[in-house]
Amino acid sequence: MAIAMTLESFLNNNKVKYSLVKHRKTLSSLDSSASAHLPSSQVVKAVLLVNNDGDYLMAGVGSGHRLSVLKVSEQMGEAYHLADEDELSSQFSDCVEGAIPGLAEAYGLKMMLDKRLFDEEKVYLEAGDHRHLIEINHQQYTPLLSGTLLADIGGTPIGAPEFGDLEQA
Repeated sequence: MAIAMTLESFLNNNKVKYSLVKHRKTLSSLDSSASAHLPSSQVVKAVLLVNNDGDYLMAGVGSGHRLSVLKVSEQMGEAYHLADEDELSSQFSDCVEGAIPGLAEAYGLKMMLDKRLFDEEKVYLEAGDHRHLIEINHQQYTPLLSGTLLADIGGTPIGAPEFGDLEQA
């Protein structure tokens, strides 16, 4: 599988021009960006969150940063936490475990995107497996974000020391 069926159908239905970028098998979005020789600021790391009412929210940050769940919760006005593996499997049944495409609308989910990603000339999304990214330019990507909330939700850069912020993913 190069691209998840749900994602492919969504992109095609919205007449989005995209390219597939193949890379060696990786297990993280940061590793995918390095493997494909792409800036981590352009590779979307998607994280599925859930609140106490069971409502899901996908949060997206550049792969070189952690997600601040605390910032997301503050922006949303309610507490969110990381979804568990069973929830991920049920929401993204056509994706390989851990390869969540950062395009919530394709899966009928709400999304909050780190505002730094909105300024990028192009973005790269997990395609649903661990060997492909989808490249979408800014003009094609932004119309897909109609219900997406933009906010500063990035935490510390990956590789930087964490100083007591246990709410980062």
